[in-house]
Amino acid sequence: MTHFVSSGYITLQQAIDEVGRHVMPHEWLGQETDLLPRDSSVTENLAAVGEEATATGTSTGRLNRAMNHLLRALFAGEVKAVVAREGGEMHPCPSSLWTHPGIRAVFRSGELPVQLRVALEGHMAGERGAGRRWILVPESDVRQLLGALAPEPTDVEAEFRAWLAAKIDESAGKEHPTKKRIWMEAQGVFGSRLPYRSFQRIWTAMVPKEWRPPLRQRQAKPTA
Repeated sequence: MTHFVSSGYITLQQAIDEVGRHVMPHEWLGQETDLLPRDSSVTENLAAVGEEATATGTSTGRLNRAMNHLLRALFAGEVKAVVAREGGEMHPCPSSLWTHPGIRAVFRSGELPVQLRVALEGHMAGERGAGRRWILVPESDVRQLLGALAPEPTDVEAEFRAWLAAKIDESAGKEHPTKKRIWMEAQGVFGSRLPYRSFQRIWTAMVPKEWRPPLRQRQAKPTA
């Protein structure tokens, strides 16, 4: 991601985080954008504008959903991105640029891919020279976008799935918590909104195999 940001502008990563927090206030964990520089499939699998929004039960799903909202606004010109050089010069980024194949890679690094600079000829006089170029968006445009986006409806099961997914990620390579411990922690977070039958069903569907006790232990009757 870019190491500089001009006053009044934010990076694409920051914009995605703002959108995610706004439209998924109960599900967005704040760690979703960490996937951007690590996982190329995030942008490769980003649904095209007009397609059905992706599910929010995973970090990738939530990230793609927030990216779709921002991408629609960039296509429509509601968020007017700029191309910035490290020297501080900035030029408008035409909304048509977001239709070019490969442009979604910019979400991963914030940097305009070299092969797409030719698409800017005629928009950025004198910008054919060498040097890195970054995509930034006006913070005011993002604020206006948030004002037009209503938070998406959620339910306690969707919230719990996101919460449990984070717990599973946090426990990777460590000693996993017991089912009883997770249930007690979930009660502290969700209270009576989360019935045990919902907890049981989602637990069974989501937790890794190594989190489950052996079948014989599960079948054993509790002793007095």
